[in-house]
Amino acid sequence: MDGSPLPRERSPVACQSVILFGLTGGIGTGKSTVAQLWRQEGLPVIDADRLAREVVAPGTAGLQSVVETFGPEVLGPDGALARERLAALVFSEPTARHTLDALLHPLVREAASRRFLELAEQQAPLACYEVPLLYEVGLDAELSPVVVVTASLNVRRQRLRARNGWSDAEIDARIAAQLPLEEKARRADYVLDNDGDRESIARGALQLLAELRAP
Repeated sequence: MDGSPLPRERSPVACQSVILFGLTGGIGTGKSTVAQLWRQEGLPVIDADRLAREVVAPGTAGLQSVVETFGPEVLGPDGALARERLAALVFSEPTARHTLDALLHPLVREAASRRFLELAEQQAPLACYEVPLLYEVGLDAELSPVVVVTASLNVRRQRLRARNGWSDAEIDARIAAQLPLEEKARRADYVLDNDGDRESIARGALQLLAELRAP
C-alpha cells in the first residue's frame, strides 16, 4: 500500500484497558523479526500486513472491491489475489496506490478494532500493533510509545534482494513509497538498530520489552 502522507485517522483501538504500543520501520529493516521475538515472549502482536491480506482473502468483499477497481488480471489461477501483479501495478502509478489505500485502509482498521476488542476481553495488559505505515496514516497520535526498527540502506537492499528477488528499481520504488526512515527514527520513542546479526537484535528487542512491561 502507498506510503505517502494520508489524512490523520482515529486509532482502531477498541478498549483503553489494553496498553497498546506501536511498532514500525522501513521495508527491509526487520520489524517483523522483532515482532516474532516478542510473540515468542508471550506478547500479543497484531500485524497490520496480515490483516491486509485477510481482508482480501477469496470470498471477501475486499477482494471483490479490488477486482472491480483494478480488473480480473489481479487474480491468480486459483481465484486468490495475485499480490505481485497488484504490486507491480500500484507501485508504478501513484494514483493507483492512493486508490488501493482508500479501499483497504478502512477494512484493515475494522479488522484491527475487532482484534483489540478480543485482547481487551482477554484482559491483556500490553499489546503491540505492527504497522508499516504507522506514521503515514497518523497512528503515532494514538499509539504510545512507538518503536522504530532501523537498518542501513545497504543492509535493507541485501535483505530485500535475498528475500524477494527484487531488482534495485523495485526496491527503490517501495522505499520511496514510505516516509524516510530517518524521519521515522527521529519521531520514535525507541529505536532498535538492526544492522547486526539476529543475536544482536534479539538482545535489544528483549531488553526493550522488559522495559515496556515494567510497572
